[in-house]
Amino acid sequence: MSESVMARMNIRDLRIAFITKEGSEGIEYEAPILIPGAMEVGLSPRVSEAPLYGDGRLRHKVKKIDGYDVTLGHNKIPPAISARMQGKSLEGKIRVSRTVDSTSGFALGFVVDQFDGHTENTWLPKCVAAPSERTVQQSTGSVEYSTDSLSITSMALQYNDAYEYTGDTADEESGFSKEDAKTFFDKVPVMPKQPPAVEPDDVGESQIVEIE
Repeated sequence: MSESVMARMNIRDLRIAFITKEGSEGIEYEAPILIPGAMEVGLSPRVSEAPLYGDGRLRHKVKKIDGYDVTLGHNKIPPAISARMQGKSLEGKIRVSRTVDSTSGFALGFVVDQFDGHTENTWLPKCVAAPSERTVQQSTGSVEYSTDSLSITSMALQYNDAYEYTGDTADEESGFSKEDAKTFFDKVPVMPKQPPAVEPDDVGESQIVEIE
């Protein structure tokens, strides 16, 4: 039996869903908006570290991820959507950017194609975007395209600490199927609150781990 090849090879079907309400009890979104033209999405984990030293050496170290620094390459984000993401106002027929503009929070979703018809389907449930970077060139005998590059900060939700939801049809253990993928982007998943942390009194033995 031949071994299955696992690889990502294409990104498509970028979506955003603006956040309408968020609090300690949950979050609400508008309906997702499909934005064709995605070229690239880069996810760099944002990691906090807490080292513990004792006896002159490192004894324990905790690493915690609280979201991603995201780079998005796109043909061109539709002006009305880009303006709302960045908090621009529409005055008459003109989009106005001011220093007091406040960005709108949104969820970012996208599909990554894999071999054998499998897909990796992702929602980043809470994001904010910086103004897009643009480089425009003159044509020099050939067509020169100008595209948008956005810097986005993805962060954890307030009510359940989640910063990413992923359904992968190649993940047999999860049971996420190709049928599940068809409806995954109908709305942003709203998952339960995080279970309460285990109190020390509930732990039978010490769970401190030392690094030798």
